Amino acid sequence: MVNLKKLFFLIFLIASISAMPHVMAQLTAGEPAGQKQVVITIDDRGNVRVVHEITKSESVKQVNLVKGTALNLKVVDVQGNDVQYGTIGLKEISIITIFPTDKNVIVVYNLVDALFLEGDMWTWNYAYPVSSTFIFPDKVDLVYVNSNPVKLDGAKIRCHGCNALIEFVIDEPIYVEQVQWEDEKFTVGIRTVTEITSFRFDQPTKSIAFKVKENNQLITLFIPLELLWNPYEVFVGDQKILKREFFSNETHVWLNIRPETAGTVQIIGSSVIPEFPLFAPLFLGIIVVIILQFRNKINLRQSHKNKTHIRLSVHGR
Repeated sequence: MVNLKKLFFLIFLIASISAMPHVMAQLTAGEPAGQKQVVITIDDRGNVRVVHEITKSESVKQVNLVKGTALNLKVVDVQGNDVQYGTIGLKEISIITIFPTDKNVIVVYNLVDALFLEGDMWTWNYAYPVSSTFIFPDKVDLVYVNSNPVKLDGAKIRCHGCNALIEFVIDEPIYVEQVQWEDEKFTVGIRTVTEITSFRFDQPTKSIAFKVKENNQLITLFIPLELLWNPYEVFVGDQKILKREFFSNETHVWLNIRPETAGTVQIIGSSVIPEFPLFAPLFLGIIVVIILQFRNKINLRQSHKNKTHIRLSVHGR
């Protein structure tokens, strides 16, 4: 009896959809489904696999698919059993309707026309109202979300109610520049897909400079603090540009920039080798205070001895 009810409802739904405009069909296909999670896995060839976990329901529910061309659609419950569902879409499936079920439902599909490769940079204008987890290839350890660098922890990130430009490079090249200062050598790393030339370190101006030949390219530098201390100011020509300092530790700072135009980039630090770093004045101040306190104790002891000697002399008389 239950199967007959579902069959009757399916026939009624199909007839209703065919008899009304496409937009109205979307509006009447069911209430939005509750989604426990959306997991998006990207492989090293840019292929995308999307998995929605839908909470069980006693009524028909509607699930909007992530924008793109969905292929190899599969709808099953958490135990792998087939689940009755319908699809809505003109040229491609954009919405599915799931019939009542007493178990959570898994919706799986491959997505094309989502990621775009520009040079070596993969780009995705991702928009979906449900929190999503992205799993990237092992060779990706840095992702840019709306141009903000995100260092991956376990090759995944979580986006809460996403509307973001996601960019990443698989096995992004790292260029190494050696800075020689007197008898010391320092290594500055640069991650970018564009060409960097004329790299130089200038101690008197507390700066690193180099030329960029392309517009609007993401560049991340690993700067040794012993060479050039942060915070930094970054210029392209005479124009100050936005910079992001992130993932700093005791030895290095990661600095991310995205110059809108080609030209000479200059990074100016707050202090430079062989100057004292910023914490040095504080350290010296502490040393001075300790010396003064020690000196005051010596003076007090000396004064006490003199008073004792005077009292003894008077008593002797």
